[in-house]
Amino acid sequence: MSRDTRWEDINTLLNRTERTKEEKLDSAIAQIAAERFAFPSTDNPSYRTYVNVPEVTMGVQAGDDEIVPSIVVTEKQKVGETRLVMTAQVCGREQVHEGEARRIWARCASIPDQAFYLFVPVGFGAEAKRICRQLGIRPAGFRTWRTTPRGFEVNDVSQPPSPIAALMPPLVRRLLATP
Repeated sequence: MSRDTRWEDINTLLNRTERTKEEKLDSAIAQIAAERFAFPSTDNPSYRTYVNVPEVTMGVQAGDDEIVPSIVVTEKQKVGETRLVMTAQVCGREQVHEGEARRIWARCASIPDQAFYLFVPVGFGAEAKRICRQLGIRPAGFRTWRTTPRGFEVNDVSQPPSPIAALMPPLVRRLLATP
């Protein structure tokens, strides 16, 4: 790469190694699990969080196949019985595309009676929402994540629409909508 072209194509200059990508994603998954899915807790003592990196600890049955979301939350109901409560998929910037959405996001979102959350890097929220809208995937929430000098940060991009939103005038809905 010549000195002149690196300033024209910043993505070429900033190519990360596979090891760096995996380490950053593994760290993000661990941080998100610790911050957003810290179970068991005093409010939910029967919930358990399973993080599927670096090793798979809890797979989920989706139809005939078993899938492995980044984070799985179950509820222990009785001795030996568990119920799936939530799944979360944490993506790196290379994983925000239609192929990944069809392979994992759609399958996680299609599991009945559980909430699916999608975490993407900051700057990819609009793209993730576009892909989900195009493919008919309906997560319970979109979140973005990033590492800042102050620490790890997770932001809510949107929540599912409130039933009250249908009663609001269109102008009010547009003003309150998240971009």
